[in-house]
Amino acid sequence: MKLEIKYSGSILNLPSRVADLAPTVSKEDLQVIISLFGYMEYFNNFESAIPQIAEKLTISCEDVRASLQFWAKAGVLNIDGLNEFESKMITETTQNSVPSYTGNQIQAYIEKNKKMGELFEECQSVLGKVFNKHDYDNVIYLKENYKFSSAYILLLLAHCVDIGKSNWAYVRKLASEFYDNGISTYNKLEKHFADRKNEKTLEYKIRKLFGIGEREFIKTEKAVFEKWIKAGIDFEIIELAYEITIEKTQKASPRYADKIIDNWISNGIKTAEEARNAQSQYKAKQKAETFDADDFFEAALKRSYSDTEDDD
Repeated sequence: MKLEIKYSGSILNLPSRVADLAPTVSKEDLQVIISLFGYMEYFNNFESAIPQIAEKLTISCEDVRASLQFWAKAGVLNIDGLNEFESKMITETTQNSVPSYTGNQIQAYIEKNKKMGELFEECQSVLGKVFNKHDYDNVIYLKENYKFSSAYILLLLAHCVDIGKSNWAYVRKLASEFYDNGISTYNKLEKHFADRKNEKTLEYKIRKLFGIGEREFIKTEKAVFEKWIKAGIDFEIIELAYEITIEKTQKASPRYADKIIDNWISNGIKTAEEARNAQSQYKAKQKAETFDADDFFEAALKRSYSDTEDDD
């Protein structure tokens, strides 16, 4: 069996060194080098092209610069005025509140903090890349600026990899948001991710139950479903409310189901079993009231018939 390359339009020509390094570099590094070689006009004034590449790849200019530095050190690119380029990187990094360290400083930091060497190795494993100086700078920043534990940093990075947003700009943004919201320990971060996972699972079940599929929620659906998800309403209760809604209205009405759930909650009903018992009692009461009405009607008929006989 053979493969045939189908050329159409321009041809992308990459050094073989890129293929050699592909198994060890990050997705962002590969995206940057492919974008760069895909548009050769970038080479004439690559400094001005950095914002364009960053916007195209939805990463920061800082990450693009770090990637270019990596490929230059790997022997794939030759950056004219590399020292000046790296000095500018240090200035920009400082402005972005991420300290920049020399290779010797990083080595001294590892020797002073023995467990940092292990953390760096584990971070490289999670991100699936060999670290450059920019990567080391960011891990040290997370450790020193927020005082996050090693386990916290690894869990944060693993989450970012899972959602396909492992560039450092996004990692720092998320770290800042979590820290500001008091999610600063491993246990709190783990709980936060577990809660989010449960919310996603509940949303999927609700979508399936109401036959919504993958489409966007309409305004009324969004208000009701987000209310249930944030309140952590048990899915069995939602399912039971749905069944009653269909029985009463013959349609999947979230607002009607919400009224049922609100009524249960206002009456102290918190579990599906309690809701079923309440529903059974309601039906029994309705049945008894129906029987009482039938008895009254029958008695009225008898009295009417008796009065007719007396008249005769």
